[in-house]
Amino acid sequence: MDSTHADVAVVGGGIIGSCTAFYLARSGADVLVLDPAPGTGASAGNAGMLVPSQSVPFANPATVGAWLGALARRDSFVTLRRPLSPGLVPWIAGSLFEARPWRTSRTTRLLYHLARKSLRLYEELTEAEGIDLRLRSTGSLRVFRSTAAFRRQHRMVRTLAKLGAECELLGPRALREAEPELHPDLAGAIAFPHDRSLDPARATLAIADAARAYGARFRAETVVGARRANGRVHSVRTDRGTVTADWFVIAAGAASSRVGRFFGARLPVRPGYGVSVTYPADRPLLRHSVMLEEAHIVINSGPRSVRLTTGMEFGGTAGGEPPADAGQRLDAAARSFVPTLPSRDTAGAPWRGGRPMTPSGIPRVGRIGENVIAATGHGTLGMTLGPVTGTLVSSLVTR
Repeated sequence: MDSTHADVAVVGGGIIGSCTAFYLARSGADVLVLDPAPGTGASAGNAGMLVPSQSVPFANPATVGAWLGALARRDSFVTLRRPLSPGLVPWIAGSLFEARPWRTSRTTRLLYHLARKSLRLYEELTEAEGIDLRLRSTGSLRVFRSTAAFRRQHRMVRTLAKLGAECELLGPRALREAEPELHPDLAGAIAFPHDRSLDPARATLAIADAARAYGARFRAETVVGARRANGRVHSVRTDRGTVTADWFVIAAGAASSRVGRFFGARLPVRPGYGVSVTYPADRPLLRHSVMLEEAHIVINSGPRSVRLTTGMEFGGTAGGEPPADAGQRLDAAARSFVPTLPSRDTAGAPWRGGRPMTPSGIPRVGRIGENVIAATGHGTLGMTLGPVTGTLVSSLVTR
């Protein structure tokens, strides 16, 4: 068992931990990132969308109906899976409390401005730092099968437009012109031309490599405890040794609540599990990233792959496998919108991973102890908010 020291120890090597390490190391800090498998987890299997347009939080009035459907075991994009942890019920109650319209509006405003700033930082990482993120400036479409569902979203469009978002309503004919590969009998779409997309695993690794170039170290270790005294954390224990540091950052994604307990912190983060399936492709299938609104499926079409992402499952275990028919059901639902989807036989195995969800949808970024900072709870916006979170954490660390 060895002992190591760093100015800052970051627990978590996904997109949030990697961005945090990058900005800290660039500012001159000696940074050590601890993660059993850096660059994997939700940062690798997510939809790969950089989307200020998705700033309406999970806790919104529509969520109330989704929770009722889940509790009644009706068809719902929110699902529950055993075992259910004792802390989930108060977490759900908190989410329903935060779903009141005025609170949703406040959260949407905050998330939108953070997301816009983060997109500018992504562009700086590419242009000023030379990091090869391969950002795709395709924009995104929210696609609707029914006219009623399309009309219900007009309020959301007005909300985002007031915040400065550029968006356009596309009727059936305009949608066919924008995306010829979609089913012709769709009601319409909302276009967000300034959204971006990327390969999330590749982008996370690229930012981690850039952090290493500034001197950050990444070690494949699992944090199993911490030593605290006089209000400060002095060290963490890993499965391979001890790490002392002046500052500690909890950026452990969906595991942040468990990790936080080592530091004496209670973080209101619960994993919301999603499923993705990836198909190989020899060209982009779609011109835009697409969200199939009624099916709650996101399609990210890149130059060499097509990824489908769906689901918001609470409960179960971190290592749980997707349902046996998850890939088949996801393929069938997406194919009803995109008939030219690659053959089901070519798809990879379904992936399941947890998003770090807070009741309000607002990430927990800030000091939670004398020398401990939380950087977690980004929900479905982890990739979107990575860089802006890194800059915020870096500004909080005093040296």
